[in-house]
Amino acid sequence: MPVPRSAIPERPFIRRVTEAEYTSIQQAEKARVEAEREQNREPLLSLAAHIQSVWQAAQRAKVDVEQTLLQCARQRNGEYDPSVLAELREEGDTDPIYMLLTNIKCRAAESWLRDVELPPGDKPWAITHTPVPDLPEHLQAQIVQQVETELTQYMMQFGFDALTPDMVQERMEEIEAEIKKREIEAAKKDAESLETLIDDELTEGGFYQAIGSFISDLTTYPAAFLKGPIVRKKKALTWTTNRAGETVPAIAEKFTRNYCAPSPYDIYPSPGARNIQDGPLVERIRLRRSDLESCIGVEGFSGSAIQGVLQLYGEGGLENWLGIDQERADVEGRSNVHDDPDPPIEALEFWGAAQGRKLLEWGMDRKTVPDANKDYAVTAWLVGHFVVMARINPHPLGKRPYYSTAYEKINNQIWGKCPPILMRDVQRICNAVARAMVRNMGFASGPQAEISTDRVDPGEDIENVYPLKVWKTKDPMGTGRPAVNFFQPDPLTEILLRVYEYFFLQASEQTGIPQYIYGAEEGVKGAGKTASGLGMLMNAATKTLRGVIFHIDDDVIRPAIMEHWLHVMLYDKHIPKKGDINVVVRASEYLIIAEQLQLRLTEYLRETNNPADLEIMGLEGRAALHRAAVKNLKLPEEVIPTAAELEQRRIVAERQAAAMEVGPPPQGKKGASVDAAGGRSGEQVRMNR
Repeated sequence: MPVPRSAIPERPFIRRVTEAEYTSIQQAEKARVEAEREQNREPLLSLAAHIQSVWQAAQRAKVDVEQTLLQCARQRNGEYDPSVLAELREEGDTDPIYMLLTNIKCRAAESWLRDVELPPGDKPWAITHTPVPDLPEHLQAQIVQQVETELTQYMMQFGFDALTPDMVQERMEEIEAEIKKREIEAAKKDAESLETLIDDELTEGGFYQAIGSFISDLTTYPAAFLKGPIVRKKKALTWTTNRAGETVPAIAEKFTRNYCAPSPYDIYPSPGARNIQDGPLVERIRLRRSDLESCIGVEGFSGSAIQGVLQLYGEGGLENWLGIDQERADVEGRSNVHDDPDPPIEALEFWGAAQGRKLLEWGMDRKTVPDANKDYAVTAWLVGHFVVMARINPHPLGKRPYYSTAYEKINNQIWGKCPPILMRDVQRICNAVARAMVRNMGFASGPQAEISTDRVDPGEDIENVYPLKVWKTKDPMGTGRPAVNFFQPDPLTEILLRVYEYFFLQASEQTGIPQYIYGAEEGVKGAGKTASGLGMLMNAATKTLRGVIFHIDDDVIRPAIMEHWLHVMLYDKHIPKKGDINVVVRASEYLIIAEQLQLRLTEYLRETNNPADLEIMGLEGRAALHRAAVKNLKLPEEVIPTAAELEQRRIVAERQAAAMEVGPPPQGKKGASVDAAGGRSGEQVRMNR
């Protein structure tokens, strides 16, 4: 007799799934097995082993740098290193004071660099055309054809003997100069249009936000990094028209060029790298499930490998924990990183060389990898033991999209020096002096007592002291000396303050960040008390920071904009291809002295406002000066007339002057005429009568 289903006891620890869920689980497991089988092929095993070996070598070489990074972060946060804090607590200082000098200097430098590199309403770069553009062949042929036509007409009119070689050469130079002038004007307009396009893409791709994070890292760590342009597919809000003709919002996916500032903790150069482009490079990146899922079907990514990664690490995540990770999480304020309900999946992004045979086995086209024995510049993602992505470096010169510099560079090294390193000794001394000062102030805050215990009554509480207390003592020997002796410890605050102030001023010398750059008035004497004198001091004091600006411009801003322009030229088919352009970094050449330039321009406008100078430069020159001043003040340039408008005004003025010299047309009352003397002949006739 069959047992009814209701009589079967429930087993709560067994998960019940539907048929669809069971099928999905089987498919996922099948994908994982397929991915494991694919990854176990020799070429992929070899590629994964190569990436792992590069990663391990770079990790070992960065051990000392990692400790320096942690020290710099703690120093800016106002925290003692664990070993120093343990020693201080052993000495009895359970909560030692920490003077935030490093944080003050770093914030001042960061603010100043942001003002220069990210000025409101402006940008630290510009695109200009080359001074003398090269004329293409068709324009050169046009010059020859035009000269031939003109000379033929000239010879037909004046004869062959009237033409000389000098006349031919002179005319060709005139026509070439006219065409070059037109080409320069066209190139200027093209450069302005391209500059607007790139600026829009940089804004949309987070370039300026990344520069802000980069500057923060630069003032905190011995090196800072910028990455981009990286093409990503993202959702964006667009507006479209429905069937009723109404404008409604819609979501569309589009490819954008993005930028970010990777953390110095996550960048691992090769042990012998002299710069960011030298040797292999590995970056630790953290991905969410959605990030990996969006890569399925993208060229260069393995769908089966991604499915295998999601099957293994989709729920629990994957973290290749290093020795410094918990300390890093603490200094970055992420102590509870383990409680993330959606843990990330860590990947190693590899940039380096790989053998063509391995890439062919991966599935790359023979046209992309023509030589199986040659090494190619590639990029790859390694998640666990899965190579989820491998592709040829798209840059025509094999460059990787990373840029780096340091606050104070060291030749042939990626890692340099930063304000926390430069003022570390000063910070330690000021901390020690501050701790000594606090202890001394505690000691000297009240009197201390020396008590002869053999003369005090045994029932007396010698530790309980209050006003008007009566001490019960005895003097069997008759010494006459007091049993209780009060004395005041000497306060050493003034001496300690002088020591503190000396080393505090040394911080400005060592970092190149003076006090008055962030508004402090102490230490500013003499000429610094006046506005012009303080301006001169600021101008002289910022020479160190100008060097930092040059580092940022030459190592980061200029190459990043050049690479973005190159990416646009290579992959945007609707953009006209122009090669005669220059990227001008304006922070080091212009923005740093923008205020001084504006003052000098104002002075020049005032000094040249006289008839002699006006006769030399004319209205056109005066208008050009006004346009420059208006542009610097961020005012609309339309208030200044153009050269064509000035010319039209001149013509109108000349015509009016000529008309006034001739006099008005002969018009008078009916029957009267105007004679040469200006009188009316009709009136004279009447008067004669």
